[in-house]
Amino acid sequence: MTSTSATSRGPAGVAERRPTRPRTRGRRAAKTIDPGGGFRFFGGKGGVGKTTCAAAAAIGLADAGRRVLVVSTDPAHSLGDALATRLGPRASRIRTRRGQLYAAELDAERALARWLTHRREKLRVIAERGTYLDDQDIERLLRLSLPGVDELIGLIELARVARARPYEDVVVDTAPTGHTLRFLAMPETVQRIAAVLDHMYAKHRFLAERLGGGYRPDPSDALIEEIDAEGRELQALLRDRRRSSFWWVLLPEALSVEEAKDGLRELSRWGMPVGEVVVNRLTPPPDSPCARCGARIRSERVAVRAVRAAFRGRPLRFVAAAAEEPRGLGALRAIGRRLTDASRGEGLLAGPPPRAPRAERRRRPTGRPKEWLGVVSPDAVRLLLFTGKGGVGKTTCAATAALALADQAPARKILLLSTDPAHSLGDVLAVPLGDPARGLPDVSGGLRARELDADREFRRRQARYREAVDQLFAAVRRGTGFDAAFDRAVVQDLMELAPPGIDELLAMLSVTEALVPRDGGAAAYDMVVVDTAPTGHALRLLALPRVALEWVRALLAILLKYRAVIRPGALAQDLVEMSRDLRQLDALLRDGGATRVVVVTHAAALPRLETLRLLERLRELRMAVSAVIVNAVIAPGAPRCRRCAREAGRQRREIGALRSQSSPRLPTGNPLILTPETAPPPRGVRELRRWGVRWMRPDASPGGRAR
Repeated sequence: MTSTSATSRGPAGVAERRPTRPRTRGRRAAKTIDPGGGFRFFGGKGGVGKTTCAAAAAIGLADAGRRVLVVSTDPAHSLGDALATRLGPRASRIRTRRGQLYAAELDAERALARWLTHRREKLRVIAERGTYLDDQDIERLLRLSLPGVDELIGLIELARVARARPYEDVVVDTAPTGHTLRFLAMPETVQRIAAVLDHMYAKHRFLAERLGGGYRPDPSDALIEEIDAEGRELQALLRDRRRSSFWWVLLPEALSVEEAKDGLRELSRWGMPVGEVVVNRLTPPPDSPCARCGARIRSERVAVRAVRAAFRGRPLRFVAAAAEEPRGLGALRAIGRRLTDASRGEGLLAGPPPRAPRAERRRRPTGRPKEWLGVVSPDAVRLLLFTGKGGVGKTTCAATAALALADQAPARKILLLSTDPAHSLGDVLAVPLGDPARGLPDVSGGLRARELDADREFRRRQARYREAVDQLFAAVRRGTGFDAAFDRAVVQDLMELAPPGIDELLAMLSVTEALVPRDGGAAAYDMVVVDTAPTGHALRLLALPRVALEWVRALLAILLKYRAVIRPGALAQDLVEMSRDLRQLDALLRDGGATRVVVVTHAAALPRLETLRLLERLRELRMAVSAVIVNAVIAPGAPRCRRCAREAGRQRREIGALRSQSSPRLPTGNPLILTPETAPPPRGVRELRRWGVRWMRPDASPGGRAR
């Protein structure tokens, strides 16, 4: 880090007197982040097969005689499920034919605790010498449990685990798109934290130089330099083509292709090297006439043309769908061979796609979605949250439910809101969406849709906070002639120390703004339907109001420590209002009469296992679940090949297992709802409505069995 002066945040007139922070490398060098091998990141939209591809690639590298670590950074880990073994934060040896394979699932909160333990005393010294905080305030900040540290500390922990042994390759199974991009931006966050600490310590350096006749660097300076160096080295690692590459995995579906465009655009902007674009789970030619395979192949060929057009110049790889759900080393090894095949799977696209049979074209479902709608959304519900593993169809299900609710009660004011950082709600509705809510074509009444811009909301609040701080200290300067430049910088920097994920939470406060009347008026909406981020980050968001409330209280308490110098005024009022909104949001989320969660899953082993963990965690959070939607169930009756018949049988078994294993975690009655598989998945208001008519409860079929 270059020397920091007061001009970065403080007013002019003091900068020239502040001693710059000297380099400490000569006295104490920062650890070099070099795992001894290359990093290969697998990322993409949730549910595209990142975990499977990462595990398969790691097995292939190990079988080639290499020493390999495969590690998951997704808060909702499924790497152990894919490898069919139990994993934890410590690397475990996985038996392979050759080479050595180790696997781990990072525990970011434990990693943060470890990181703080070794630096706690120096951080305390920086806060004591650079702020008005006392021991109680400092300890309060240091012990705050911060959901969301997966992005903040995950990459540091990844480098630490990789350093533990001289691995030749480190394969990383990342979180879904939006949070992966934030994870990869973490080096800049680390450097920003170093800058905040540097501002805090600047006052001590200045006073030591002015009153003591000079300043000598101490261990706290070394810590600041260490943190900054760690950020710079991580940033260099990610951009070094010799040490890092990113493999983007997508499905041959329109939504997945659109998200891949956005994700790869961001990677290019950051200078992140991209290895290959993997088009996963292509349907192989059937062994007999099959309406399902034919429809899928035709749909996939359209998506493949879009992939070729969007990613010209990038290496593409096409991987066939496995005949069985790939779990365990044997099945994953076969996927690994497809990831290294020299032909890149181009043979899958040979020959013309099957023609659509006339019967398939003429099919026209009719009816109204009465049967399942009351289960998903009981009458008193005002907030309906759709969550689940990435790629299971949360967005499509949330949009379909919102349309059905609007059609049922056209006068009702409903907001359909996406909080996933990698939005796809506009793609599902086939309507351009942004932060302002807008109406939808062919929808009369009060339904509006919005893709929430969390970063914009955080920047807005951050700018308002900084403006209030500037006004406060300007008033101090006018009244006393004293320019508290150091204190101004510290108070401004407190916003930078907000918990990771606070941007999403502040934006989620729009839910309370939509549902809670203000100033004696009516609420803006009668109901909000939320399309959340995939499991791990949705759970973080649901747990965050209480943590953020503690952070706001700590911020307010710290601000009040300055009341001997300033009068907090409007700034304190802002924080009090934010505290009120957080309490209202937390109360709303845990009100089982007003708020319900709908869990969306697939009839397969990995989604089922993650769904069971999600249901357990929702119960711990005291969140009421109204239904579990099993999405994309193979429709009965159509001609099918042996492969599809076997898959339909597996789906029936998985649905049965889900019903028997989830019943203690769910409300009484039958909460399962089945939705039919379509190729391509439904897009646009008209198709979503037609699809929703075909949703059903398992007890609606003869004998109460899932069809």
